Amino acid sequence: MKILYGIQGTGNGHVSRATQIIDCLQRRGITVDVIFSGCDKDKVYDQSVIGTPSFFKGFTFSVGNGRIQYINTVQQLSLRQFIKDVQSFDATSYDLVITDFEPVSSRIARKNKLPCIGIGHQYAFLHDIPMDRSNLLSRWIIQHFAKADHSIGMHWHHFDQPIVPPVIPEGVTSSDTMDPALVLVYLPFENRDQVRQMLQPFRDMRFAVYAQNQDDPIKEDHHILWHPFSKTSFFKDLATCSGVICNAGFELPSEALSLGKKILVKPLKGQFEQVSNAMAMERLGLGTVMTSLDRYCVETWLLKPSKGKKEYPDVADHISQWVMDGNWSDTSKLVQDTWN
Repeated sequence: MKILYGIQGTGNGHVSRATQIIDCLQRRGITVDVIFSGCDKDKVYDQSVIGTPSFFKGFTFSVGNGRIQYINTVQQLSLRQFIKDVQSFDATSYDLVITDFEPVSSRIARKNKLPCIGIGHQYAFLHDIPMDRSNLLSRWIIQHFAKADHSIGMHWHHFDQPIVPPVIPEGVTSSDTMDPALVLVYLPFENRDQVRQMLQPFRDMRFAVYAQNQDDPIKEDHHILWHPFSKTSFFKDLATCSGVICNAGFELPSEALSLGKKILVKPLKGQFEQVSNAMAMERLGLGTVMTSLDRYCVETWLLKPSKGKKEYPDVADHISQWVMDGNWSDTSKLVQDTWN
């Protein structure tokens, strides 16, 4: 079997999850070719697993100062290039397409009449789970952005729906020693000066703040240390920190929950997925939510204890076996095995 795997390159969560699944597929003898869209060619990824991917412009949202920039998003759309990329792609050697909410691979599958599986957190919103039901446009985008014949959604709880737990990368492991004064901060879409102002009052703490750009220099600002994104140092700080402050994506909160770290999330304004994730996190009692960069929320949150570790199985391995079995219209055993 040969698979074309499409990864949405916005942020790092899609890459982290897909890499784990691709590794499991390759260990089972499946050939996997990867395409990225929505990111630059300097995207951080594990070359030992992904190899040499192809990059396409695709579609992505423009984000700035903690909110979706809709005007910039529309201005950056290139429908002509998108159609050209889909039409010119040679898919004759592939048996299956898997998309991690990536639109180019989804359309390639439809054009070439290849079966397509959608794997990712976004596909959980096709079911009855906590979500921002007032955002009709975003709900439409969730349904049509990267359509698949079969889908596997992921979430922190099953909500009695056919979805599975999150995929936790192998590099996410606990440390023997936890530093109660260290907090990991990952707010790449927020204004840096506002992040600094929020963290400055807490001088008895140390904040490891990671930027999205891997070329940024390390900069020490008293008790705030600004890092470029580095998978190695990021996972090291995640393992030893006492808590995580981040946007309300899915992968990083999932990794923090698996390690028993307390979580403070700030959803991007206007971003359906993140607003919905924040709703679910509050409903499940898994973390704390702030609607703006609020130092008073940080102050209260720092006094809270951890919720304890969430134990997740090797979901990537279960998914890769399900893909190999070929009965893609039936997810019942996959769902049951992963939650058990």
